[in-house]
Amino acid sequence: MRGGCSINKIQLSRKVIFVILTLVLLASILSFRVSAVTINPNFYFSVGNEYYTVNQTMDFESITIDSSYIIFNGTGFYVTSGNDITITLVYINDDIAGAVDGAKVLEFYADTTAGSVVFDLSGFPAGNNYTVNRSGSSIAAPTANGSGFISFTNNVWSSHLFEIFQEGEGAGDTSSPAISGVSVANPDSLDTNSSFGWVNITCDVSDDVAVGSVYLNITNPNSSYNNFSMNAGASNSYYSNSSTAFSAHGNYSYFIWANDTSGNADTSGSYDFSMPPNWDINNDGGCTVFDYMLISNHYGETGNAGWIRDDVDNNGQIQVFDLVLLSEHYGEVWWV
Repeated sequence: MRGGCSINKIQLSRKVIFVILTLVLLASILSFRVSAVTINPNFYFSVGNEYYTVNQTMDFESITIDSSYIIFNGTGFYVTSGNDITITLVYINDDIAGAVDGAKVLEFYADTTAGSVVFDLSGFPAGNNYTVNRSGSSIAAPTANGSGFISFTNNVWSSHLFEIFQEGEGAGDTSSPAISGVSVANPDSLDTNSSFGWVNITCDVSDDVAVGSVYLNITNPNSSYNNFSMNAGASNSYYSNSSTAFSAHGNYSYFIWANDTSGNADTSGSYDFSMPPNWDINNDGGCTVFDYMLISNHYGETGNAGWIRDDVDNNGQIQVFDLVLLSEHYGEVWWV
């Protein structure tokens, strides 16, 4: 018996050591750097929903991988896409800083299904001008900002070849747009039914030359995310009003991304927003007796469909059917 216990203890200790080593390994790969590496087309790197590979065997002095970006030698890819995207490297100039006008400095394929994809690329001399070609046609003419980033967006998809050429040096426009006044508005009823609920997110974006594009990036409760082009309003204001973007209950986060016509870009801070299910009337994270009490306070009242959260079924009457809907979720907790 004692021998069996010792064996079990040894097996348990080995399992504990394995779990610890696994956790250490996982922690180490969240952000790491490898040096002097050769990559072939059968290998790829995963960064979120982005997959990076090469179209031919390529040698790199270093590759740095983080949870939100990857840097090949000194050229970084900070890509925002609502769908899985594959980026296949074709060419990276060994001396981007010393490239002459007209020289190609970067070439890659990008392939995804749909959506507006934002490419923030780093490692370019500040103030230098570039041309971005998509499948042979020019689509952008960014200038590297003070941090060495160029930015462009693309929303026409299949597999496309992107080529970036240097077009001249100079001070140019290196100032990023300024994002301020981010706010959210919604009706008091906070309804998940798109026929009654809506959420409007607004912000101000200004630039010393001209604002290019402004996008709202939303991370959904299931960790997927969407990009929405924001509409220009009066003066420097931009807005995105949607009845479907927040139609699933749960906790969201969002941020604003903007660039200017020179390719300089900036990102706002991240903001949180919660959409309660209709059966959590008081928005406390669960369905409890307090939700029943709120219905009882208005029982028998009528109004426009969905005029208050107590009208759970949005039929304009506070009645027994609202209590029935609550009973189907009683005790449930949605806040995570």
